[in-house]
Amino acid sequence: MKNNNFFGKRVLIVGSGISGNGAAYALKQKGALIYFFEGTYPENIDMIVVSPGVKDEDIVHFAEKKKIPVIGEIELGYELDDSSIIAITGTNGKTTTTMLIGKMLSIGGYKTIVCGNIGTAYSKSVLLPHECSVVEVSSFQLMTIKDFKPDIAVITNITPDHLDRHGSMENYINAKLNICRNQIANDYLITTREVRALIKNVGVKSQIVTLGSDLTCDGGILAVFGKKIAHVEELKQREPHNVADALFASAAAILRGASFDAVREVLLTFEPAQHRLSFVGNVGGKNYYNDSKGTNIGAAIAAANSMNGTTVLIAGGSDKGYEFDDLFLELPQNIKYVIGMGEVKEKLLNAAKRQGYQGFLLASELEDAVETAKALDVQNVLLSPAAASFDRYEGYDKRGEHFERLVRA
Repeated sequence: MKNNNFFGKRVLIVGSGISGNGAAYALKQKGALIYFFEGTYPENIDMIVVSPGVKDEDIVHFAEKKKIPVIGEIELGYELDDSSIIAITGTNGKTTTTMLIGKMLSIGGYKTIVCGNIGTAYSKSVLLPHECSVVEVSSFQLMTIKDFKPDIAVITNITPDHLDRHGSMENYINAKLNICRNQIANDYLITTREVRALIKNVGVKSQIVTLGSDLTCDGGILAVFGKKIAHVEELKQREPHNVADALFASAAAILRGASFDAVREVLLTFEPAQHRLSFVGNVGGKNYYNDSKGTNIGAAIAAANSMNGTTVLIAGGSDKGYEFDDLFLELPQNIKYVIGMGEVKEKLLNAAKRQGYQGFLLASELEDAVETAKALDVQNVLLSPAAASFDRYEGYDKRGEHFERLVRA
């Protein structure tokens, strides 16, 4: 039974970004008294809502001592949501998959909200009239769930990321798997064979739909539950990771009730998210690609694999707690150079040395990296940093915009 009676409750909001402000707005609409955390604790607090970016042990200890319940903004949204829920997580591909599902359901005639980690607070969006919630959830958001239970969960993949915050790969995996821990027999989990192998000890009760078995791409034909939905040549984005995202989204939308025709229509017209492997232009005889949203190794490798022709990869940014050996181990042969920049440039250099990668170049910052790339004899320049942007930028979008300005300068 959901607890959505917040009238008169005194609620402390920790974090004033999208999640914190969204939670405050939703709770005010429900008659709660709101306090934003500014270093001190108001008296007689009934509940604390924490944003996913917040890590403060003092708040946790205070709540435990006072026996005050602590929930995340995603959990709050769930408590307020009476619709069916599709939740998507994964190291890579979750934003594209979320956008696809939202469009498929909307075209299919469902009143749908698309929210969460994609940029709009779940708890605020859920106040809008809707029949279905499509919610992108990050590992940070999943760390604080209690009862959150999507009817359909999608885990696109799990590769190393955010280890600075989670402390270990095991902790990161466990956070991701929280998306399906509360599911029951009538629910669905859509994922890969690799992730399916990881959930053996979780006790998942939902029905599992698996990429490569239930969702296939054989001979270029995309099929869901044995029925053809499109040919890969018809898609605007044909790289293997984009095909996987298309299959994940199609399965989720069809299970929710969208028609195969609605699913196919979206697949043939869908444009990717901004700063996710977008073509900037041909300047000075080179093709430039902005994949600033590629903030981990798996994303950078996927972007590199999509390049046709000789390519220089610009990588680096703020430190997320992992080494970069896997990047150099899995780069395709057409990546002739890697330019390392930002806070992790020395980490990148050391990983390149350990793996015997000969084409590594150092740059101080993005300006230097772009100038170096312009002088190299390659066909493509790819920004796919494999690192967060917070050593210098407010977000990956600002980094991507700066890259595009430098390319056109």
